[in-house]
Amino acid sequence: MATPLGGSGGEGGVAVLSSSVDRSNGGGGGGSVDEDLLVPKQRLEESPILIFLYFHKAILNELDALHKFAVDFATGLKEDIRPLLERYHFLQSMYRHHSNAEDEVIFPALDIRVKNVAQTYSLEHKGESNLFDHLFLLLNTGASTEESFPRELASCTGALHTSISQHLAKEEEQVFPLLIEKFSFEEQASLVWQFLCSIPVNMMAEFLPWLSSSISRDEYLDLSKCLGRIVPEEYLLQEVVFTWMDGKNDASAVKVPMKEPSAGKVMDQISVCRQQKH
Repeated sequence: MATPLGGSGGEGGVAVLSSSVDRSNGGGGGGSVDEDLLVPKQRLEESPILIFLYFHKAILNELDALHKFAVDFATGLKEDIRPLLERYHFLQSMYRHHSNAEDEVIFPALDIRVKNVAQTYSLEHKGESNLFDHLFLLLNTGASTEESFPRELASCTGALHTSISQHLAKEEEQVFPLLIEKFSFEEQASLVWQFLCSIPVNMMAEFLPWLSSSISRDEYLDLSKCLGRIVPEEYLLQEVVFTWMDGKNDASAVKVPMKEPSAGKVMDQISVCRQQKH
């Protein structure tokens, strides 16, 4: 587990929230994401923690696509369920690593400075994991031959969509302003890097291209600029992170081609950085 940061960070009051950022203009997820989700007015160059808004957008896009596919299957617009299985496994893996990284890095650090916040979100992560498990069982117990299966499938993906959407919205309303208020720029950048380092390297090679495919061009440029200040200055680290970021493919959030000219060399360096942050 990463060592939580001590002391007190940033100045000022709780961040003001607005609904001005584009949440639907991404590539990979498909479907329509609610554009009224709250987004802080601070820009990434001021508050690196806001990089998580882009993670949330990618997750919501994927949830939209998963549920839309299930509804289409239930109404007869789709007949082959295999793409849904692929998308389920991809989303479950990405969200699990996202939640684990929050539980290992973000919430322990926040708990030092603001009590009685982190535990609630960690418990919600467990509830969401149970919903993923329920969907997995539904998809893998042979229930697909039953007449009620399509409706149950759409209901299950709908419940998962609602639960995670509400959870992410609460984080944006309650957790992000606290992180901005209580942590300095440097501390926020450190937390983001620890978060990224807690994700297995092989998953990072999928995570970053997927993230790139889920955001608009302007958001991608802002994200790249922010990561340039967060990722340590070692050349190979910077090279592989931005190579993975550039491996985007707007056609699909599930199968993203990756360019890895230096990935083999740099994996050891990322592992060392992970150890240094723990």
